[in-house]
Amino acid sequence: MHALLRAKFDQHPRLADVLVATGDARIDYSAHSAYWSGGPKGRNWLGRLLELVRSEIVAQRAGFLS
Repeated sequence: MHALLRAKFDQHPRLADVLVATGDARIDYSAHSAYWSGGPKGRNWLGRLLELVRSEIVAQRAGFLS
């Protein structure tokens, strides 16, 4: 899933800009899945992965990753 999200944001720079614009805010993905979404019983894995991809994009734009 990480590789898919990276590919998505690499292919769509405007979406990457939107993701980066969230700053360092926590991303809580909401859906009907205890695994991918957040909430009281959710693990929020998609939100966590989006935060990871966001930090990678920021590092890449700052020249820390190639």
